[in-house]
Amino acid sequence: MTATPKPDPMDVLMDTYLAELTEMSDEAVLDGKDPDSVLAAGVQLLDGARAEAGRRRLAAARQKLQAKTETPSGAQLESHISAFDARAALRQAAATNDGRYTLAARQLDEMADEDVIRAYRQLRRLESEGDPGTPGAVE
Repeated sequence: MTATPKPDPMDVLMDTYLAELTEMSDEAVLDGKDPDSVLAAGVQLLDGARAEAGRRRLAAARQKLQAKTETPSGAQLESHISAFDARAALRQAAATNDGRYTLAARQLDEMADEDVIRAYRQLRRLESEGDPGTPGAVE
């Protein structure tokens, strides 16, 4: 037997408020105010809310993008690395015999430079997003 979930008090309040508004006459809702001015004020309020919501979404997107390009310590990820250095770093990561990373040496030598750099950046990103308790992990 499952218990019936208790309704959220805000939902009950909003439902009651909506029921009261729908039962009221237009004159009672307007309370002697001009319908056109009430409409204009409502449209202005909605436009302001839309603009604010847009600003908040943009700020959240910028923050998310900034978080992707920064390591946990706040330092920028390496944006320019040579294919040679990337191959060396990938070889070193594979040589540590860490079960989290697998890469055959012959595959590394056959990869295009762009693919090696992409794999290196992916490795760095995975290290920065690693499991809690591991070095370089985000907690």
